[in-house]
Amino acid sequence: MKIPLAWLEQECGGPVDRAALLDHLHESGARAGLHADHVVEVLPPPELAHLGSVRGLAAEVRARNAAGPTAPQRSAPPGSASPRSAPLPGGLALTAEDGLPARVAAAVVRLPGEVRLPGAAADRLRAAGVPLTGTVADLAAYVGIETGQPLGAADAGGLDVTGLRLHSAGPADPAGPAGPADPAGPPRGGLLLRAGERTVAFLGRDTPAEPVPADGRDTLVWAWWLDPAAAHPAPGTGPGPDPDGPPAVRGHDPRSCDRAVARLVALVTDWAGGTVTAAGGAGADAPAPRVLRPDPGELRRLVDPDLDLVTLAALLTAGGALVAPPEQGRPLHVTVPAARPDLDGVPALAGEAGRVRGYPTLPRRLPPSAAGPWPDRARLLRRGLTTAALRRGLQQVTTPVLLRSGEPLGAVGTPPEAEPVTVHGRAGLRAMRVRGSLLPGLLVVAGRALRRAGAAHVFEVGQVPRSAALGDESWRFAAVLAGAVAPPSLVEPRPRTAGFADLNGLLRTAAAAAGHEAFELTPEPHAEFAAGASFTVRVRGTAVGRAGILAEETAALADAAGERVCCAELDLDLLGGPAPVPPTVRVPEPLPPPAFNVTVVVPEAVSAGEVLRVVARAGGTEDRRVAVKDLLQGGQVPTGHLSLTVRAEFLRTDDGPLREERRRRREAVLRALADRGWSGR
Repeated sequence: MKIPLAWLEQECGGPVDRAALLDHLHESGARAGLHADHVVEVLPPPELAHLGSVRGLAAEVRARNAAGPTAPQRSAPPGSASPRSAPLPGGLALTAEDGLPARVAAAVVRLPGEVRLPGAAADRLRAAGVPLTGTVADLAAYVGIETGQPLGAADAGGLDVTGLRLHSAGPADPAGPAGPADPAGPPRGGLLLRAGERTVAFLGRDTPAEPVPADGRDTLVWAWWLDPAAAHPAPGTGPGPDPDGPPAVRGHDPRSCDRAVARLVALVTDWAGGTVTAAGGAGADAPAPRVLRPDPGELRRLVDPDLDLVTLAALLTAGGALVAPPEQGRPLHVTVPAARPDLDGVPALAGEAGRVRGYPTLPRRLPPSAAGPWPDRARLLRRGLTTAALRRGLQQVTTPVLLRSGEPLGAVGTPPEAEPVTVHGRAGLRAMRVRGSLLPGLLVVAGRALRRAGAAHVFEVGQVPRSAALGDESWRFAAVLAGAVAPPSLVEPRPRTAGFADLNGLLRTAAAAAGHEAFELTPEPHAEFAAGASFTVRVRGTAVGRAGILAEETAALADAAGERVCCAELDLDLLGGPAPVPPTVRVPEPLPPPAFNVTVVVPEAVSAGEVLRVVARAGGTEDRRVAVKDLLQGGQVPTGHLSLTVRAEFLRTDDGPLREERRRRREAVLRALADRGWSGR
């Protein structure tokens, strides 16, 4: 696609560095070159199809210059010129063979007279080197450069527009019109757009729109999309693409051609005063949007640790994703349109947020330490809860993930609004349901333990799905206390059974393991608990689970009729976790440098500073490393003299034994003292 630099500079709001632009395109894997210093030709790879449109390329340039987002963003697919483009109208009977990896959108328009583009639009086309014809070809060229989606146009007078169809050329079917470079026509098996018995276009070739005179006659306009996998087959599956040929991929998703034709239809009515007779599309359809639930903390770490959730959601929304209002402590709910197949995980979403914000605005940080990953708070929380429950005497169990549809305890602990997940498999696993809570399996285990041992103190840490979406799961901690807690004694002839106080003590221990002072128990009714003993567990006002005593009818379903069964379940994703404490490293004290001592007897008239200088020079050390440690006067010292004990530290310069070096330096000092007439030992 040839993009005029004048268009690009107008979209970017300033001049564009040609050399930097070409370097960026080459680094991205696109083929690019300048023509006459005013047009850049870009042949992007399929995964970077947005670089083939002036709006998509301008968004990348602005991101590198930190100029802020543009409207529309790269989120608007390359086949979309404006987010306000009206949907493609209907009425055109266009059919396609089943299973074709392509799509075609077409419309029949009628122009009453010569097309006169607005002054700014006409100047843009002249800057691009496009001759103005006053026909629909001008509008097609404008939309093609703006969106990166080429459009074709032909006189509909000799075409059967009621029989438009997209199909693969067979042996007895003419493959398509021949060209000067290919007199034999396109190869067999290509995808053709036919109107009755005539071939209108061959998918994979971009032919300029025919300048149909604007005299009230009907004109057929079209755009196409081809699957990148079909355009560029994998090695060994067929002939590879021609590296010097035109690109055979347009847009990110099949609906890109529909949006390009819709944009052209809008310009026909707005700029040319024409009408649209009919429009339609056929072929591959766009896949359903994907739903991602990234961790906002991980996204902020990759983009900017100081970024707040509202700004992060706004950046992703400007990038084209639909983000639900963020909630503190919950994963983001991001709906990615089919036009953005590159947004497939946390790194891609972080890159998109950085692109919209502007790459130079991202803080520069050092790479992560090579000492290993930082401890995971979620893993620390699961480990802490497991250790706390085991120390209180509970037994850890693992219950089945699948439950039979007729399981009487299947709905216990599952929120009423939770989406049921049904498993369809082989005969032995049909009519199975994925558990919506950990309590059903724990209650089955507790019922068996009560029948056999008279006590049940069990817990489980596992995952529970939130919905049928793959990977949408949350970690839970659930515990069941029932039966005897303490054996009989002289004071209590009967064994003490578990009560709500035991469950409350377990919750306090769990709160300490999670890094909280205590849980708040708010009385609220839950279907599986007794009316007077049903609570919602909260942390700073946020509900993180439920706790209570099992209702009699629910206890009967668990084969624990007449027993007091205490249950609790916590959502660990809402609970958070203790902050990882870095290990304390004690830095050892540095070893003192080696030293030697010498005692000097000098007259009282000699200053101590002079003695220290002599010792430093002779001992080969620095003045600051020599000091007086002791001073004697009188006694064994002659009258009128002083005895100074000097300690001289030094830095080693010899790899030999330290004792030898210390002796050698001390002897050099004693010789220097003797030369001055001072006695030393």
